[in-house]
Amino acid sequence: MYLVKEVAQLSGVSIRTLHHYDRIGLLCPRKAENGYRYYTEENLAQLQQILFYRYLRFPLKNIKELLGNDTDNLAQLEEQFLLLTAEQKRLTTLIDTLAKTIQTKKGMIYMTTEEKFVGFRYEDGLAYQEEAIQKYGKEMIESSLDKQKGQEAEVTEGFNTIFQQFADNLVAGLTVEEKENQELAGQLLHHIRTYGFDCSLEVFAFIGKGYVGNPEFQRNIDKFGQGVAQYVCDTIQIYVQKESEA
Repeated sequence: MYLVKEVAQLSGVSIRTLHHYDRIGLLCPRKAENGYRYYTEENLAQLQQILFYRYLRFPLKNIKELLGNDTDNLAQLEEQFLLLTAEQKRLTTLIDTLAKTIQTKKGMIYMTTEEKFVGFRYEDGLAYQEEAIQKYGKEMIESSLDKQKGQEAEVTEGFNTIFQQFADNLVAGLTVEEKENQELAGQLLHHIRTYGFDCSLEVFAFIGKGYVGNPEFQRNIDKFGQGVAQYVCDTIQIYVQKESEA
C-alpha cells in the first residue's frame, strides 16, 4: 500500500493530478476511515498505463474509456509498445534531421530542401493519431497505418514534394485557382488515398481546413514557407468545389 505522497514521489505525478484522476474516476485508490488514500500495486500498474497514454497525447476521457472497456492488460501494453516504438523511430529521424541542420548551419555539410523536412509527418503523424481516430474511426486509421508500414519514406517524401511545390508556386505568385495548384491538390488527394484511406472530397476539404485550424499542422507546413498552410487550404477548397460540381 502506498500513500498519495509516496505515489507522487515514485511516479513524478503531482499530488494535485492524482487527486484529479481520482475525482474523474480514472485512478481510484482505496479510502481509509481516516480519509487517507491508499494505492495498491494494481493502482500503480494502472497509473503506469495512464502515463504511457498521456505521453502518446491521448486525452484523459479516451484513456478512461480504453482502461475501462479493455480487460486485457497485456493487449493494452503490447499496443502501447507498438505506438511508442513508432514514436521512437519518428524521434530518431527528427533528431538526425536536426543534427544535420546544425551541421549545415556550421558549414560542415549541405542539406537539400527535401532533407530539411525528413521526419515531419502530416495526416498520419502520431501526435494527431488519436484526433484522427475520433474523426474517421479506429478501423480506418489502423488500416491506413498498416498500408504505410515499410513505406514511411515514400509517404513522407511524397508530402514533402507536394508541399514544397505549393511553396514554390506561392513565391511565384500563382493564385490558388490556377491549373498548377489545382493539379497539385489532385496529387495530394491521390497521395492520401494511396497511402492513407479512401478519402472523400468532403473529408479532403476538412483536412485542408485542418492545415490552418490545427496550430501544429500549420507550423509544420509553414516550414516550407510563410503562408503555405493557408495557401494549400484555399487551394483544396477550390479543388473540392470544382470536383463536386463536375
